[in-house]
Amino acid sequence: MRYLAVLLICAATLTACGSHNGRHAGPAWPSTRRVERCVDQLIAGTNVAAARRELVRRYARDTYCNRFEQKGWIYPDGALKLAAQLWLQNGGTCAEGVAGQPAKVVPCKLERNSGVLTLDCGLLRVVRRSEVRSYLRRLQAGGPVVCDSGIPLAKLGVP
Repeated sequence: MRYLAVLLICAATLTACGSHNGRHAGPAWPSTRRVERCVDQLIAGTNVAAARRELVRRYARDTYCNRFEQKGWIYPDGALKLAAQLWLQNGGTCAEGVAGQPAKVVPCKLERNSGVLTLDCGLLRVVRRSEVRSYLRRLQAGGPVVCDSGIPLAKLGVP
């Protein structure tokens, strides 16, 4: 009898420990909803096996959406502000210098190759369409613009 009581107490304890899974009961905080909607937007259309789907969601959440939420770059529906694209695009560093002098580290600039500017359009898929179109118009004033993935510019952005 004592063995059964100990077993039941252990089972109840283990069940209680795993039941919360770090989430609150009831409605999620607005920022949590925005982050989860951001994750949904980023992974929409990806072909990921069910076993790996949570791993992909966690990567998108931890690498992008949590950071974007902290900076205020996620709309309530999960769409991103253009600032997220600009941060990603300008996040790299390049070296610039003159022969005989030490190079200095500067932000990388978008460069045209044979007059064509090629963008990484991954995030532009989930930025507000009005912001994307305005941004593309500014870039196109200097010449043609294409996506590195071949996505047509007209398909970028969310309503």
